[in-house]
Amino acid sequence: MGHLDHETFQTLWPSILVVVAMIGAMGWGIWKAIHLMQSDRTGQ
Repeated sequence: MGHLDHETFQTLWPSILVVVAMIGAMGWGIWKAIHLMQSDRTGQ
């Protein structure tokens, strides 16, 4: 990977933040779905 200069970093950091937030939201959603499926299975 090449060297990131200051201008490139200033341009890319908002996009990187959005990608990290989306990964976090997907991880939370998957964890919540698994948790709900397990609680539904034990409730029956």
